[in-house]
Amino acid sequence: MIRRQRSAAAAGEWARDDAGGVWIATGWVVGVIVWLGIVAMWWAGFTPVTPLVVIPPVLLIMIAAGNLLGGRRGSGPSRRAEELDPIPIDSLNPPAAAPAPPPAGADAGVEPGGAPA
Repeated sequence: MIRRQRSAAAAGEWARDDAGGVWIATGWVVGVIVWLGIVAMWWAGFTPVTPLVVIPPVLLIMIAAGNLLGGRRGSGPSRRAEELDPIPIDSLNPPAAAPAPPPAGADAGVEPGGAPA
């Protein structure tokens, strides 16, 4: 964002407000310089730095591939969750089964109230 300076000395001049972008660029430049120094150590035969030579490029490739394939996702619910229909509560509890009829002849002389016939 470009913002106009308010001092009288800078009247008419425009200043760039990059909100920390210069520090991001500085971090990248310093990081690449340090990594190139580590590569030079590895090239000279100092093999303990091998993981520091291999891991950063692999990590960058994996991040780039993830951005290419899926991009960033917001903090809200996933798209898959929005596509699913909610499950009705009735489907979670099946209806109670009707009681089984008594076996033939077991209650032959008893009425439904329990009194003998």
